Amino acid sequence: MSKRQDLDITLLTEHDAWNGCEGEHLGLPLLIRYRSQLSRSVDLSNHPYLVIIGWNYSDHPSGMPSLEESVCMNRFEGELVNELERDALGVLAAVVTTGGVRRWVFYTMNADRFCERFKCSAGRDKERSLQMDVWLDAEWNHFFQDIVGEAS
Repeated sequence: MSKRQDLDITLLTEHDAWNGCEGEHLGLPLLIRYRSQLSRSVDLSNHPYLVIIGWNYSDHPSGMPSLEESVCMNRFEGELVNELERDALGVLAAVVTTGGVRRWVFYTMNADRFCERFKCSAGRDKERSLQMDVWLDAEWNHFFQDIVGEAS
């Protein structure tokens, strides 16, 4: 039996790799980006909490965010990832965009600390209607079944 690789900063930085796919969901365009190095061979047990952060975007003829909103969302994502992944408190596993909402799918080792850091780093974007939902998902079922399963 092979030893499972620990989830650490090195995996998220030096070995970082993303896959993407596009399609439709309920007749609307769908974009998914997910970290392909996250697999069942990685020990993910230290990050049992699923956190989904949602940003509602304005209607655009393409069904996707406007260029202006995309720029704001990308800046927000970069700042959030820098803050939450610097010590692997949170791991951005996927980003899903469809139906007027972009959702960042994180897993964290401590939901309370994650929320505190999120509130500090998202200060400039509080005027936006950001939603956050937190669940216990120790097996990472949402990621492996709902996101990677649909994207493979």
